[in-house]
Amino acid sequence: MELHQLQCFVLVLEEGGFKRATARLHITQPGLSYQIKQLEEELGVQLFHRRSGGITPTEAGRVLLQHAYQVINAVHEAHQAVRELSDGATGEIRIGTVNSVGTYFLPQVLWEIRGKHPMVRPKILYRNSDELLEALLGNKLDVAMVADPHPDRRLRYETVLEEHISLVSSPSHPFYGRPSVEPAELKGVQFVSLSPQTPTGALIRNYLDRLGIQFEPVVSTDNVETVKRMVEAGMGVAFLPDMVTSAEIACDGKPGRLARSAVEPPLTRRVVLATWRDSHHSRAAEAFIGEVRRTGRQWRGCRG
Repeated sequence: MELHQLQCFVLVLEEGGFKRATARLHITQPGLSYQIKQLEEELGVQLFHRRSGGITPTEAGRVLLQHAYQVINAVHEAHQAVRELSDGATGEIRIGTVNSVGTYFLPQVLWEIRGKHPMVRPKILYRNSDELLEALLGNKLDVAMVADPHPDRRLRYETVLEEHISLVSSPSHPFYGRPSVEPAELKGVQFVSLSPQTPTGALIRNYLDRLGIQFEPVVSTDNVETVKRMVEAGMGVAFLPDMVTSAEIACDGKPGRLARSAVEPPLTRRVVLATWRDSHHSRAAEAFIGEVRRTGRQWRGCRG
């Protein structure tokens, strides 16, 4: 059994068929079919169900897939470890992140990494939390930065920071400049909302349900920047993680283009760094993790 055969096998399943896999492997379809045939003959089993709807693994294929990911990851780590003996922190690090963390928190981390470890090459993937954890378990990522993830014993979760999700308004709104707003005052207010399909959006919707606030948003989207811009345009108020408005709101509490108001009880979310529980980290990954921790400890969520 050869490493290249395992890589071919994994890509056929990831791409759902031979044709798309050949494009990623840069080989012909007959060449790919030959590699898979050799692997099946060596193992003495059929690895795929070939149906009109595409390729699915047999039971033997599912077992092999788990071990193939481990082997490919081990080889990747071995190459990285040997290079780092002479070069220090170097090479690619595959980082997955949710939209808000990648837009407002991660740039500062990457700026510091670039200055301290110029040979580290970050590769960023934006997805929702569940998709990122699936990619991490599938060895498509080295680390993932997610919000309020579901428990998974295979992964190690480290809370980087716990931040408030605040009520945000623009200068044209009556709530602007008020340090606090009573829950009863939210009834009948126009909201711009994060989609409840996102973890933070679901957290906000459940929170408002507990407060007894029923609303139909004027705009609903899974993009936090869009929500913020709609609030700035005066389309309504919104609950947003404090990091999203960190550039608009001064640390002395003075309102700027936007203002935050507290609502009791407070709503918070956890920003979490996820890694494989038993995996060895490259020096590049260790450098990134260390910088994430440092930035998290110093994070203020405001300007100035």
